Order: sequence, then C-alpha cells, then structure tokens
Amino acid sequence: MLHYLIELAILLALAYLAGACVGCILRKLFGSADVAAPAAGAAVAVPAAVLREPDAPVAPRVVVPEPVAAPVYTPVAPVAAPAVAPAEPVLAAAAMPLAAVGKMERPKGIAAARSGKADDLQRISGIGPKNEKILHGLGFFHFDQIADWTREQVAWVDDHLRFNGRISREEWIKQARLLADGKEAEFARLYGTGGLRNKDGDKLSGSRTRRS
Repeated sequence: MLHYLIELAILLALAYLAGACVGCILRKLFGSADVAAPAAGAAVAVPAAVLREPDAPVAPRVVVPEPVAAPVYTPVAPVAAPAVAPAEPVLAAAAMPLAAVGKMERPKGIAAARSGKADDLQRISGIGPKNEKILHGLGFFHFDQIADWTREQVAWVDDHLRFNGRISREEWIKQARLLADGKEAEFARLYGTGGLRNKDGDKLSGSRTRRS
C-alpha cells in the first residue's frame, strides 16, 4: 500500500514540473506583459475630452424658400381675320365687262406682221380702218393675237381705246378665234361676212355684231 502512495507522489511531482516547464516555455514564446493594476483608492486619470460637458443639441435649420412672384398675364386682343371678298365667278374674256376686271395688263404685240402680211382685222365686226391702224400701232396684226387676249388684256385695250366694254359686247375674241382657226362657215353663220365691204365700199351682211 505504501509503495502506491510513493508512486503517486512521484507522478504528481513530475506532473508539476512538466506543467512548470510548459508554462515557462509559453511565456517565453508569447511574452505577455503584466498590466499593473491601480492601487486601491488611487485616483484614475480620465481624459479631459471625456469629462467635457456634452454640447447642447443643435436645432435643425429650417430653410424657407423665397416666395416666387406669380407670372403676370397680359391679355392679348384677338386678331381679327382679314375679310375675304367672295370669289368672282369665272367668265369668258369675251363676256367679261370692263367693270368686273380688277386689274389690266397690256398684251404683248410684235414688231411687224409675220412674213410681211397682216390679216384683214377689219373682218372682225367692230374694227374699222381707224381701229385697225391703232391695233397695228400696238403690235397686233393677226387674228390669233387678238384671240389669245386674256380678260385683263381685253380690259387694257378697251381702256386704251376708250371703248367702254365694246370689245366684249361685239365679241372680238370669239370672232378672231373663228377666223384664226379657219372656221369660215361658222363665222358666217354667226356674224355674216363680218366687216367685209363690197366693191362700192358698202358693208355686206355683217353690219351687226350678231345676226338676228
């Protein structure tokens, strides 16, 4: 029994020595520093920043937007639409009276008769020797020139010759177109022989613009 106690004591001693060795080795490896504990009753220094009284709470800043001026509305007077005159009915140049034509345009003539030979403008009822000479002076020598007059050009010639609508009343344009196209039969049916005269100088059947 005794020898068991001796063996146990030896084992405990060996265990103690081994633990002490291991502890020594660990202290050398990790070198933990001892922190000196303050003595009892000693005053502990506290940084001044910790002892400073807390700052007073700062009230949040309220941003008040500046008042924006309301836009000034200036009433605009309505613009009246321009009055539009009713459109005039489109009429043929031969039937358009001078008063109904708003503007006049001088028709373009030519310097001399084609091939040196003018048409007999006196075949048109309403054109006599005097008017034929005036028309030649304006540069009109042929039936097709007169037939191509527009109503504005008819108004200009009528105003220039002081005819007061005679060109339209006597249907110069229609007569000139029939003669220019060589429609002698239709011309004779509507206007007789026009302004032709016999050998004695008397007018034949075309003494009027239109036969009754």
